[in-house]
Amino acid sequence: MDGYCTISTMKKYVSFNRLVVFLIAIGYLTLAWEIYLQHYDQLNEKKIMWVPIVFGLVSGFLGVLITISFKRVSYYLFLFFMSVSICVGGLGLFLHNRWRGVKLRDLLLYGKSFDFEILTTYTPLLAPSAFVAIGILGIIVAYYFPWDKEKLGR
Repeated sequence: MDGYCTISTMKKYVSFNRLVVFLIAIGYLTLAWEIYLQHYDQLNEKKIMWVPIVFGLVSGFLGVLITISFKRVSYYLFLFFMSVSICVGGLGLFLHNRWRGVKLRDLLLYGKSFDFEILTTYTPLLAPSAFVAIGILGIIVAYYFPWDKEKLGR
């Protein structure tokens, strides 16, 4: 059986942390591409739309580098980028939904009718929360499965 890829040989070379960090990196790259396709028409008019694209690309490539070289510094860099990811997602949620607050206020305070098309036609309601979810997932993984301290050195 030597030379075959078995579960025991994979566990020897690939830790759970590395696998999750790699999948998070792929998620960021995929998210950056998806956002680029969705924002393509307005990128020249609204420069702030570049924020999730650039952040997704930088985080994705950094995640791949962190997967390759698991060092103590990479642990803190990973935690930093996961925290920034939550902030980027929060900013996206605000920018996507700030105009919905006015419609909700009109519905609650003034009894005006609420058009269901507002939720489905315009900017995605919860799409930016993907950055928040990935950031929270990364922080959970880093907290409960920290890099192996004995191998990294103190």
